[in-house]
Order: sequence, then C-alpha cells, then structure tokens
Amino acid sequence: MYYFSQVLIAIFLFSAQTTWLELFSFGGVTPDLILVWVVYCGVRCSRAGGIGAGITLGLLQDSLSGGLLGVNTLSKGLIAYFFSTLKDKFFVEGVIPIGIFLVFSSIFDGLVFYFSMATILKGEVASGFLYQLLPVCSIYNALIGPFMFVVLDRIDGWVQPKTSNSYMGTTR
Repeated sequence: MYYFSQVLIAIFLFSAQTTWLELFSFGGVTPDLILVWVVYCGVRCSRAGGIGAGITLGLLQDSLSGGLLGVNTLSKGLIAYFFSTLKDKFFVEGVIPIGIFLVFSSIFDGLVFYFSMATILKGEVASGFLYQLLPVCSIYNALIGPFMFVVLDRIDGWVQPKTSNSYMGTTR
C-alpha cells in the first residue's frame, strides 16, 4: 500500500506540474513540485528510499521533458543523496529549515541545468536565468515546500502500517 501511494503521489505531482500549475505562475516561474518531493523523500525516507526516489523522479522528469537526458537525474539524485546523508545531522522540522533547504536545493538544481546547457550542449540560456528566474523559483519553492511537507506527512501517516501492542495499550 505504501509504494502504491508513492506512485499515486508521483503521478499527481507530475500531472499538476505539467497542467494546471501554470495558472499559479509568478513572473513566468512555477514551483518545482518534483524537487520539493525529492527533498521530502531525502529527509523523511531511508537513505536508499530517498536516493531511489530522487533518481527515479529525475529520470522520469528527463524522459518527459524531451531535453538532455540525465540533467534532472543527476541533480535530483545528488539532492536526494545530500539530504539522505545529512538528515541525521540537522533538525529538519518547521518552516524555516525546510525553506532554507529548498532554497539551496533549487539553486543547485538550477545551476546543474545552467552549466549542463552552457557546457555540454553549448546552448544559449536566457541571460536573466541566473539573476532573475532562479532566485524567484528558489523563493517560490521555499514558500510552497513547507505546506507540501505538511500534506505529505499527513498522507504518509495515513498509509504507514500501524502496529499495536495490546499488552501495553499503546501503538508503535
């Protein structure tokens, strides 16, 4: 049931990202729901689960984008690895830590895209990407992220199996 719910969340997030989320764009920038979910999985899941979610979602995002295959896989995988490794060393509860982590994740994700486009593809990237679009996207993700963390925590609480200890009268 847990993995089925994770697949449903991924389908919903990809659907929202590609369809109606553009209605909520700010300055032509929409939040990256997949990035927020990768950070969530990196922080809340096991190390293997977080990294697996980051690589899988990055690969799916690469496959659906039609661009350079591997850019999102690399950035989402590294972000998931980073947060899966550091989640025990930082207290990741509350709006401010989640927002800060999402700002750094968004900047890293944007820089991986920018440098891969500029070096590997020798492509033109809009001049305002680093100074206008990337900061707006980072702040937008940081504002949306804590709300998504609360919703995903609630969903996770519903689908996690609960075991009870009838001798103690408590649940674990």
